[in-house]
Amino acid sequence: MKKLIATLSLMAGLLALPAGALAEKLVFIASEWPPYAMQEKGQPTGMQVEVVLSLGKRLGFDIEIQILPWKRALMRVEKGEADAVFTPFRTEEREKYMYFTAEPLIIQKLAIVAKKGSGIKAAKIDDLKGKAVGVVRGYVYGSEFDNYQGFKRKDPSKDDRQLIKKFVNNRVPLIMSSDEGVTRYLCKQAGVEIETVYVLNETPGYIGFSKTLGEKGKTLAEKFSQALRQLKEEGVIQKIEGKYF
Repeated sequence: MKKLIATLSLMAGLLALPAGALAEKLVFIASEWPPYAMQEKGQPTGMQVEVVLSLGKRLGFDIEIQILPWKRALMRVEKGEADAVFTPFRTEEREKYMYFTAEPLIIQKLAIVAKKGSGIKAAKIDDLKGKAVGVVRGYVYGSEFDNYQGFKRKDPSKDDRQLIKKFVNNRVPLIMSSDEGVTRYLCKQAGVEIETVYVLNETPGYIGFSKTLGEKGKTLAEKFSQALRQLKEEGVIQKIEGKYF
């Protein structure tokens, strides 16, 4: 009888715990990269942060997200001090210490953009011959852009903030974006909508799970990949993106 009472008491205590209290905790790391991952009032937020939290909820995991410098984020996953990181590119070096999701979390677009309604079109980079393009001084955009000599000029800015300011104030008709999504977000914050004129490159970014987890890390990569595909098919990802772009 005492055993029965003790069992019932334990069950009652478990039921009284808040939702998710029994869920397994996973620590995810990301780097500051608005609008994908950032901190507001000490709390992680952003488009990819929302997606990762949605994935955790779908799969029944309690997700903790930490925002750290990128080099440190990768190091923590490599050493097993964190379970996963988003959104690294897949490289041979990183595959030594990460299991990657098969489904990408993001497609990073290296693109030339203009203000919406500009009428500027380009099927190839030479279609933009004679036009001025804003760039950030010191950035490497890839050989196709860096080696092209047909622009009227490549107008340099000291950073992305100054580049966007010039663009908004019509000092340059085009800007070279190291990530089309980031540029779209920053321009929207400044009250300007953009359109993509020419995409130079598209690189997928994934969720990488630490190989220190062993087979569990591989299984997590598979589960999160499947859940990510489901969220895309159900329109959940598009709904989250709509809040930022």
